[in-house]
Amino acid sequence: MSGKSKGKPDLRAGVLLINMGGPENLGEVRGFIRNLFLDPHIIEKSKLFRTFLAFMISTFRSPKVKKHYQAIGGGSPLKQWTALQAEKTGKKLSERDNNMVFRTAYSYSEPAIGEALAELSTINLDRILAFPLYPQYSKATLGSIYSDLATANRMLKLAGKLVTMPPFYEHRGYIESSVDMLERAMQKIDTSKPYHVIFTAHALPQKLIEQGDPYGMHVSRTVYLILRRFPVENYTIAFQSKIGPVKWMKPSTIETVQDVARQGIKQLLVMPIGFVCDHIETLYELDIELAGIAKKAGVETFVRANVFNDDDSFIEFMANYIEEHLK
Repeated sequence: MSGKSKGKPDLRAGVLLINMGGPENLGEVRGFIRNLFLDPHIIEKSKLFRTFLAFMISTFRSPKVKKHYQAIGGGSPLKQWTALQAEKTGKKLSERDNNMVFRTAYSYSEPAIGEALAELSTINLDRILAFPLYPQYSKATLGSIYSDLATANRMLKLAGKLVTMPPFYEHRGYIESSVDMLERAMQKIDTSKPYHVIFTAHALPQKLIEQGDPYGMHVSRTVYLILRRFPVENYTIAFQSKIGPVKWMKPSTIETVQDVARQGIKQLLVMPIGFVCDHIETLYELDIELAGIAKKAGVETFVRANVFNDDDSFIEFMANYIEEHLK
């Protein structure tokens, strides 16, 4: 496919959208959990110990996690949404005479990052853009992806052909799309009465933050820029999805909901930050588990803001961000 891009006509480019992945059916749950905990960026132990731990965690956690996936339809829709994002972004770019090859890859599902890059390397491309779909940087997420990309780059000898796109936590287009999601959700709140907004992001072990991981600062920067565009009076930044006995970032989303309810506030809006597609952390942890906790605590109106999925504003951002890195 040939096309024209701003600043470099007839550039033959490939785009690799990268996300974490997810089990598409219940049979894939155990393998997905095992792959997650085999990642040295998640478990910083020897390979032998990590392998043993991943086996134990996946064995004992998978029955419970399968029930969670069963509650949201039997699998994660993340890969379907990522494929749709690739399709719609490619179509948007083709309308601008920028025809590109799109592929998807995942950290803990198939196709793996190295596998997808190997396929792209067989196509006569001038440039390959790796586009990780994590807005904020963390060693545990983007750090892992960058490592996989670097390994594949060395093995495939892509030289200067591979361009890794940076995190977009403060990019204007991403912020505008986030504001759009917040504005839509706020329409379901009676602003004449007390309400509280919780911006929720995936938690990290506190140890990583203390070691200098910038994730918490990136999340705070995203929220700050959203609120500059769309101010709300009462809000909290909280963190979800902690696993195991180690100390995690605080406050937790669950504790924050309970604290807000104890203050007598009956309206709660939960805004996911950092998730670009619906998956178990939005569809189960927020829509089912957290909503139930809120109701039990006395919250009468519980609103969960949408994540982007294939929303037009986010597709516009993705197309623009790709074009910026072709210049």
